[in-house]
Amino acid sequence: MSKPRILFIDDEEIVLRSCRRIFANSDYEIDTAQSGEEGLSKAINGNYDIVVTDLKMPGIGGMEVLSRLRKVRPDTTVIIFTGYASVDTAREALKNGAFDYIPKPFTPEEMREVIKNALEARAGKERNMLDLMAIVSHELKSPLSALHTTASTLYKGYFGQLSPEQMKILETIIRNCEYLEDIIRSYLDLSKMELDQLAAFKEEIYFVKDVVDDVLNLPEVADNGKKMKVTKNFQEDIKITGDPRLLKILVRNLINNAIKYGYEGTEVKLGLEKKDNEMIFSVYNEGVGIRPEDGQRLFRKFERLKQPGTEGVKGSGLGLYICKKIVDSHKGRIWFESEPGKWVTFYVALPLTS
Repeated sequence: MSKPRILFIDDEEIVLRSCRRIFANSDYEIDTAQSGEEGLSKAINGNYDIVVTDLKMPGIGGMEVLSRLRKVRPDTTVIIFTGYASVDTAREALKNGAFDYIPKPFTPEEMREVIKNALEARAGKERNMLDLMAIVSHELKSPLSALHTTASTLYKGYFGQLSPEQMKILETIIRNCEYLEDIIRSYLDLSKMELDQLAAFKEEIYFVKDVVDDVLNLPEVADNGKKMKVTKNFQEDIKITGDPRLLKILVRNLINNAIKYGYEGTEVKLGLEKKDNEMIFSVYNEGVGIRPEDGQRLFRKFERLKQPGTEGVKGSGLGLYICKKIVDSHKGRIWFESEPGKWVTFYVALPLTS
């Protein structure tokens, strides 16, 4: 599981230093900001689980931070620091959506307890949401698949010749079916992994035979609508220890991403090699690419990049987040290289079998 990310906002350096010291040896990722302006910017552009903000600060105060985050980052849990003189204002903050408040001065135990409660509340809320997502996704999967199959059959002319206008309508239906199937698949993958705490079943497998070849036979890959050929450049199959079920999700997501953001009719190239004590798997496509400054956001949950060439491209914002979780569970690495507007290559490094 990824570490919870917590941002502390306060104009007093001694308070921020205390927070860093309290959580120095914790399993949390701690960040700080010394003004409301800096803190709000970080909170909006970052992906924090919890933001703890002082109420009274020069410039932007805690109530404005709370108000803005409720609008633009509603899933972020906000906790308020307050002096005794502003307890009434802190209670007002609770009415406006803050999770709790921490009176100053506070003890390490008080701080840890409030953060622990907030994280437990978030886990319960997310578990309920994932349960619901899984149920709804299962219910939608079969009828959507039937619709997609019927539309594809009509499009291929099995029931007679179609006019250009009819073909265009069916293309839109098929494209939207593919988008919805991607959403459903991602939600089901996410719910399985989050609820099961991503307990990978490890066994010795051959990466090409047991993982890649099965993915390449999927209709969404072999018969993709953008007519992009997927080619393998493998010298040999490589044995690793891993969960073939999860690794198929990883490879499928990377290839589907290459197709989704690649230029129509171009080639998706898969590479595989041994380097030191790792297997390196790569997926290359010609397409819109990725800007270097977007690298930090790329693997976050529900994060979708907006850049030239991606207009009209739909997605769940979960594919690469799921890839990162699977790679982490296998004690591996994932990264990319790109020339924006031309190409991108994603790399996955996994330990070789001892």
